[in-house]
Amino acid sequence: MTNQPNILVICSDQHHPLMTGYRGHSLVKTPNLDKLAEDGTHFTRAYCNSPVCTPSRMSFITGKYVSQIDSWFIGCPLDPNEMTWARRLDEAGIPSTMLGKMDFCGDYQDGGFTDFKIIERRAAYDPYPRNTPLDSRLKGYIRPDKRKHIENAGIRPDVITDGENGHGPLGFYDHDRIVTEWSIDYIKEKAKSDINDPWALYVGLLYPHWPFTVPKKYYDMYYEQLDKIELPHDAKFPNENLHPALFRFQQSLDLGVVTEEQLKKVIATYYGMITAMDDMVGQIVEELKAQGLYDNTYIVYMSDHGESLGEHGLFYKQCSYEGSVGVPLIVKGPNVPKGQKVDHPVSLVDLYPTIMDMANLDVESDRPGVSWLPLIRGENHERPEYVFSEYHGNFFQQDWYMLVKGDYKYTYYVKERPTLYNIKHDPKENNELAHDPQYAEILREFEGLLRTILDPEEVSYRSKKDLGLISPDGKDYTETLTVQQLHEKIKAGVFPNEPGFPVWK
Repeated sequence: MTNQPNILVICSDQHHPLMTGYRGHSLVKTPNLDKLAEDGTHFTRAYCNSPVCTPSRMSFITGKYVSQIDSWFIGCPLDPNEMTWARRLDEAGIPSTMLGKMDFCGDYQDGGFTDFKIIERRAAYDPYPRNTPLDSRLKGYIRPDKRKHIENAGIRPDVITDGENGHGPLGFYDHDRIVTEWSIDYIKEKAKSDINDPWALYVGLLYPHWPFTVPKKYYDMYYEQLDKIELPHDAKFPNENLHPALFRFQQSLDLGVVTEEQLKKVIATYYGMITAMDDMVGQIVEELKAQGLYDNTYIVYMSDHGESLGEHGLFYKQCSYEGSVGVPLIVKGPNVPKGQKVDHPVSLVDLYPTIMDMANLDVESDRPGVSWLPLIRGENHERPEYVFSEYHGNFFQQDWYMLVKGDYKYTYYVKERPTLYNIKHDPKENNELAHDPQYAEILREFEGLLRTILDPEEVSYRSKKDLGLISPDGKDYTETLTVQQLHEKIKAGVFPNEPGFPVWK
């Protein structure tokens, strides 16, 4: 096994797919990712399979869609019996190590890795399935901290922490600094070992995930160029042109009026967070080179989902616009063409079979993804022409399902009208086509394709039932209950007080 390559997966959090130098961004500095793309292949149409942390990650570690593993939202625990690529590698004699965020929920935290170190752990709902309806999916839900992240964007205080509580004002810089140090130490130990057998390392960074706060040197890098920062497209607050489900999403974020000055300050901070993260990726890659391990190591860089960053008047993720559901993706390694760009649509569910391919292991037949390597190398590949994503979490009363195929992106909203965009000619998704009669046949074809993958209403019902949103007599609380009524019923003892985001104890 001595010639078998090593595998390194670096996953950032909430990185907009276009905000890198190698994708041609005019301001964002990512020299290390650019070099990785130069030494390997990057994808221009890569997508996550659910644009929120836990479901996306549970999907790409199991190689299954969210609806196959019931990972509906943050707080939903993964069944320990579900096979992961980490366990497959371990069972095949390739030690797999997780450093940093993977976002397992509850007592099952190792995910099949041979070894792991985590700073921030995520609790699971208790009990689960929930007895109390998840309030963030009910009518009238408002989350006020989302506005505060915009108001408080800027320079991170110059302090050193243990990396915990990153959701607070200090953000996740220390988390990533520590995880980067762990990763460098890991590589040094592997280089010192007399055993030359292959290894696999997963590095879970949290930048550029909110809160929008970054050390001063990174902030200044972009704040000094504030006049060069372009405003996001369709950045209206409020934006009444949005699909009704997206307009409710915008209202739930409680963004209010966002001024041009506020918007540019958030963007400058976010760009700084990307560059800070890029520096840490560079430190890890440089250690591989210093230890002579770079050439014989597959490296995957990706993010779990994107960040809207003001586009369409939205922030964060959760929706099926490109900035939210799209992800950056680079693959570098032995026999991977250098400097290549791949435009074929792919998604993160492909990571599992890709890692199996890298390790010369077979893939189970129930995995919907396909290895990226044949596509990268120009070999024959039996790859679907579409990619699929779905969402069952907060801010949306109803579930949605997205398909990208050819020039088009289709989103099916349960109990509401769909949307359709020609993302080849309208990459900013400003021209909605679903209302145009000439696209009626395309809409029918997309819905037919969706129903070959799953039954959207049945899956929606299952997700709602697990999240406490279906009453004992089968009624849908997303249609019959407001968040204000829910809180009154909790006070009255009708429902137990089960938190929307369980806290690790």
